[in-house]
Amino acid sequence: MGGGELARAFLDADLIDRLHLGIVPVLLGEGIPLFPSGFPRRDFTLLENKSYSRGLISLKYERSRPKRKAES
Repeated sequence: MGGGELARAFLDADLIDRLHLGIVPVLLGEGIPLFPSGFPRRDFTLLENKSYSRGLISLKYERSRPKRKAES
């Protein structure tokens, strides 16, 4: 758990392997960004999604990393 600024430090250092996001649909006018702008691009693959009776959605992602070439 942590805010967007904490996540930025980990993303900048390429240290995030999984993301677990919980979404609660509440309208807040302009809204609050999940992450502040300026994040480096990182690709993730959806592992799991669940919806709950009160409207919560849970998403789990895993980092997609390029395959490394085997050293000879």
